[in-house]
Amino acid sequence: MTSKPLDILMTDPHLQGGGQVRYVANLARQLTGMGHSVTLGCKPGSVLVDRAREAGAACHDRFLFRGGLRPYAWLHDLAASRRFIRTRRPDVLHVSGSQDHWICGIANRILGRPVCLVRTRHNTYPVKDHLPNRILNLSWTDYQIVVCNVVRETLARQRAFDAQHMCSIHNGVDADVFRPDADARRRARAEFGYGPEHLVCGIAARLVEAKGHQFLFRAVAQLRAAHPELRVLVLGQGAKEPTLRGLLEECGITDLVRFAGFRDDMAYCTQAFDLGVQPSIDCDTSSFSLKEQMAAQKPVIASDYGGLTEIISDGVEGLVVPAGTIEPLAEAIGALAREPARRAAMGKAGRERVLRDFTVQVFAARTVDAYRRAIEIHHERTAH
Repeated sequence: MTSKPLDILMTDPHLQGGGQVRYVANLARQLTGMGHSVTLGCKPGSVLVDRAREAGAACHDRFLFRGGLRPYAWLHDLAASRRFIRTRRPDVLHVSGSQDHWICGIANRILGRPVCLVRTRHNTYPVKDHLPNRILNLSWTDYQIVVCNVVRETLARQRAFDAQHMCSIHNGVDADVFRPDADARRRARAEFGYGPEHLVCGIAARLVEAKGHQFLFRAVAQLRAAHPELRVLVLGQGAKEPTLRGLLEECGITDLVRFAGFRDDMAYCTQAFDLGVQPSIDCDTSSFSLKEQMAAQKPVIASDYGGLTEIISDGVEGLVVPAGTIEPLAEAIGALAREPARRAAMGKAGRERVLRDFTVQVFAARTVDAYRRAIEIHHERTAH
């Protein structure tokens, strides 16, 4: 298999940040650093315009990527995709969502499928097993990257997918940026108002139902009397903030929880944690925040939803609790609150796990391997 540098168009339909945008941005930065040529295809005004510049990648912000029945937007994007494919002829079209998948798939098919098409599946949302999806995924798409094993195994059982043409690659995080930093820890805890006597449970996630903040808050309420040192630092924003603030009042723990809002200095903020918590009940597959906390040498508690149990082993890097429960989460927090030596050992094991399996370097290298496998499949399928 040739090792020549690849020319890649990576597309994403989002305007604002999130895990999927971070995936694209991290991958673009690593790929350009490895000598590959990367173009990010996005909407005008997308955060990916700046991320492309930071990554040393080109940006093609000519797409509208609008969902639903939008004939003008579809025709516009099909024309933009066809022009790019004809003039640039990249080695790989790497799509990240439904809108860009259909656009690039149709445009490439109209042109006779000159380019290899790869799709990354980022979430646990079901894929309907109807004829259009079977055509898109089996005939027009050469390879599927899935960000965790549990979703890959689920998709592989569907008629719309070929189990031999997909693989699992977990997202990667920057372990050099997210690392233990005693000075940053002192500054962060002072900024957020925590003293040496406090034990800070941190959660970094959008304020939405799927992330399970409500279970963390109710668990902490149960622990208040036995563990008055507990505090909760909430990083993120979202539509559920008013509801969650109301829950704090209902539980009588308003004074224990701080909402810090959206922060673009997560590596610094994470230093304030003693313990990371990820009690997700939906959507989570390959959590960036969980791996970032582990890279910063924080012990973690996660639910058993989606791909989270592929990131931590129960009792090694942290503890795993049943998704959507309160009592087991309270017991896990209480157990680690009482055992600082165990927290330290788990934190160390977590960083070692990230360095072995979840760095951006490992993530990018595995993705390039998937690209080269996809290109082989594409050549085999289009040779006759």
